[in-house]
Amino acid sequence: MDHSSKVLEATAANLAHCAELLRSDEVVGMPTETVYGLAGNALNASSVRKIFAVKGRPLLDPLIVHFSDLAAAEAHIETNDSVRQLAAAFWPGPLTMVVPKQASIPDLVTAGLPSVAIRVPQHPVFRTILKRLNFPLAAPSANPFGYVSPTLASHVAHTLGSRIQAVLDGGPCDFGLESTIIDLRNPQVPVILRHGPVTEAQINQILQVEVSTHSGASNDTAPQSAPGLLTKHYSPRARVTLLPHGETLTADAAPESGIALVCNQKPTWHTGQANIFWLSETGELNEIAHNLFELIQRLDQQGYQQLCIEQAAEEGLGHAINDRLRRAAAKLEAE
Repeated sequence: MDHSSKVLEATAANLAHCAELLRSDEVVGMPTETVYGLAGNALNASSVRKIFAVKGRPLLDPLIVHFSDLAAAEAHIETNDSVRQLAAAFWPGPLTMVVPKQASIPDLVTAGLPSVAIRVPQHPVFRTILKRLNFPLAAPSANPFGYVSPTLASHVAHTLGSRIQAVLDGGPCDFGLESTIIDLRNPQVPVILRHGPVTEAQINQILQVEVSTHSGASNDTAPQSAPGLLTKHYSPRARVTLLPHGETLTADAAPESGIALVCNQKPTWHTGQANIFWLSETGELNEIAHNLFELIQRLDQQGYQQLCIEQAAEEGLGHAINDRLRRAAAKLEAE
């Protein structure tokens, strides 16, 4: 079967069809403003098991639960003032909060921990589906576990098309990187667990307290407090080598046809080499983030054996870009 046939335009009829699939405990590929998600009923253990099975995801890696608004979330979590302040500032949008959960959220969703990662998505297609349902949606990225996150419906169809019944096409994802995750289990000591589109400076401005950042070290065999914390993640089949930001890059960094050089911005010296690529004409961070996963997926499908990628400046959104790149390039002992 042509997996592209499972990609559905976001018409009223197809939205109704996908909502019915979700009510029947099926899982559906759906767009969010960050990356495409693999959505299922977050309150139904059977549906949640399908998400883990389709992705090949270990049960120690929890899922984010998506709600239509804060009021819907409050029926399933223990809230606090910090949650309300950040929700007012950034929801709907690419911010995930880790908070104590109520018993209505299955332990399967949360790797057995008493906390849950929640957010209110911004994408109109995802929001329309949520309004048609009387339950929230668990929705990790719609790709095989550990692979590069999808930012187009075609990415989902290419990697998971044989395992799911439908992918709703909402166009390219706006941000192209997963949400920022902040730990508010102790609201007096907020910690950013994963950098994303909402920056540390923006969160500091709202909470008026000093927000710390997770060290980056992870026990990969223990239940994770949030997704995206495992040492190796977001990885293509090609080997990823990181190059320092701002280093003078030349074609010598990719001397062979099986090696691709990926720069932040178009090199002034570029003379048409087929294996030289760039993420932005000008090096603008939002554009780099938006294009990063799409370009990595494209180069991986073209059969490059190694990707030499320039890191972003360590500022603002650059922290999130570099976090994804470091995990994509990570080598585990078993390898």
